[in-house]
Amino acid sequence: MKEEIKGLITFLENSPTASHCVEISADLLKQDGFREISMGEEWKLNHGDKCFVIDSASTIAAFIVGDKPASESGFRIIGTHTDSPGFRLKPEPYAYTEGLSTLGVEIYGGPTVATWFDRDLGLAGNVSFMEDDCLVTRLYRIDQPVLRFPSPAIHLNRTANKDGFKANAEEQLLLVFGDEEDDFDTLRTLIADAAGITPEQIIDFSGEVFDVQAPALNGIKDNYLVSSGIDNQASTHAAIVALTAAEKADSTAVIFLFDNEEIGSRTVNGAASPFMERVLERLSGSRDDFFRACSHSINVSADCVHAVHPGWVAKHSKLSKPQLNKGPAIKMSAGGSYASSARTSAYFIKCAELVESPIQKFVSRADGRSGGTLGPIAATGTGIPTVDVGSPMLSMHSIREMAGTVDHENMINCMKVHLEGRIALT
Repeated sequence: MKEEIKGLITFLENSPTASHCVEISADLLKQDGFREISMGEEWKLNHGDKCFVIDSASTIAAFIVGDKPASESGFRIIGTHTDSPGFRLKPEPYAYTEGLSTLGVEIYGGPTVATWFDRDLGLAGNVSFMEDDCLVTRLYRIDQPVLRFPSPAIHLNRTANKDGFKANAEEQLLLVFGDEEDDFDTLRTLIADAAGITPEQIIDFSGEVFDVQAPALNGIKDNYLVSSGIDNQASTHAAIVALTAAEKADSTAVIFLFDNEEIGSRTVNGAASPFMERVLERLSGSRDDFFRACSHSINVSADCVHAVHPGWVAKHSKLSKPQLNKGPAIKMSAGGSYASSARTSAYFIKCAELVESPIQKFVSRADGRSGGTLGPIAATGTGIPTVDVGSPMLSMHSIREMAGTVDHENMINCMKVHLEGRIALT
């Protein structure tokens, strides 16, 4: 197994939530000599400095200051997201019904709901409590299979195989975890233990459901990786590896790892927040220098893309069918769902040529609708030309997604060339 895939597997295992993903990202950056700074302090930076800044716990930016001022050489940027579709506990989730302890959930993003039934599920999130007269928030994670969405027997749902499995989000998406009325207290104790506090200290907590089954290689030649969270933590991992491997350059290399892309990015943690603009402006030195820097910059928005499915070929454009292990795909959309243009596409093609990576193109069927990314949002907010790219995958938004192992290495290599500014812009 190649080191890139070993690293990705470890990364996925440690990222049950977006906040956990940021935590492991920060650990990897620290191991490579990056130092943490905050938005609330004065930034005194020198050429070659390697720093990262965390915003709202689940969004992070990291950068290497270039040899030339950003106003002259611009930024080489990568944007990805740290969240994945799934389920989150309601604020008051507990109910004891028909002899079972259950938890109610809200759907987050667009998961393929049926794939989450009859799986071993854990719980992760954060808890808030008081410590020395200060409000503290800490991550927790319960790796045990304590939760389950049990499916109804086929005898009670005889049309499921013909008409598709359906579940009402309010009435039927119930997590079973016990059979005693006091089981919720037991669950709170598990959460407290995982956070290293007492149950009495908990003021409030969040909970996200995750698959406790570990990522695994798949295929007769280990051609594929299967795991939850590949979309889009694979792109996030690739961006971190590319940044830590990048050689210092004239331009300033920056990666932004945003939360909440799966629900539209319009949150304090998302790409529509002012975080990206504020970081870039502070790296520029002044408002005027920021505007000048943007004119010399380019952004790679990286989010996984649909690979052609052999059983659903008709769902893909006849002229654009990305395949697993055949290279990153550039995403195009006349309707503006993606930010790529002919110029930014050509830029990424040249990056790929320098590392001998194949490149594919993706466009949705003309009678269909493509998904969205943070690319157009970031491009609109900053005016920086952007190309949307992604590694192809199957089972997108399933609890168990599938991606090609070769594509991850190629994506890292392309990103590294981009961050090093090896393709000049005019």
